[in-house]
Amino acid sequence: MSTIAMQSQSVSGLKPFPTLVFSTGALVYMTLDTLGTSALWMAALKIVPITALCWLAAGALRGATRTLTLAALILSAIGDVLLAVPFDNHFVFGLGAFLLAQLTYAGNFLRNPRLDSRRFALRGAAIVLAALLLARQVLPGAGELGLPVVLYIVAIVFMALSAAAHRSGSSLLFAGAVTFMVSDALIALNRFVDPIPLAGTWIMLTYYGAQALLVTGLIRAELARPEA
Repeated sequence: MSTIAMQSQSVSGLKPFPTLVFSTGALVYMTLDTLGTSALWMAALKIVPITALCWLAAGALRGATRTLTLAALILSAIGDVLLAVPFDNHFVFGLGAFLLAQLTYAGNFLRNPRLDSRRFALRGAAIVLAALLLARQVLPGAGELGLPVVLYIVAIVFMALSAAAHRSGSSLLFAGAVTFMVSDALIALNRFVDPIPLAGTWIMLTYYGAQALLVTGLIRAELARPEA
């Protein structure tokens, strides 16, 4: 039994305890948020799942991949806190932190990319089309935030295209990038177009899912890579 468990863990690259912390933290935060809990400590609870992903990444990744993944997760956690704590222009500052996170993820994915495959062309076309449709919906209502929103859309499209070009061809990475786009699209549509029922729950569910898929995809790609 122990041999099977060790083989299973080596294939997945995921350790049980930080995975449990991630799942439990995400469930508790989303439940309390859905119930309308608005205490300041919710900002700390919000980043517990991202901290667990940092734990997983630090233990399973190596070299520049680990450094860039941790940097992207830390920038995401900063963005989470900035968006959760009300102060003047907190949305713009949070958007800026996530923009930097997206660019950091992109830099990570673009190391030794594969840009000549049919799969990349198809995935890339779908990403660009989706981004154009989103921009058409949200920009008319963005007002003075139009420029920051455009810059962020460009950044997340760049990240998603970079994930599609990753040398591993990982479906997990691409799914994570697309799910991240869905989460951000929900934020934009809810803020600039029309309120979405249970928006906070759907936004956080797709956000946590996206981050987990990205980290898991990187870990799987790392495990599949031959030792130097």
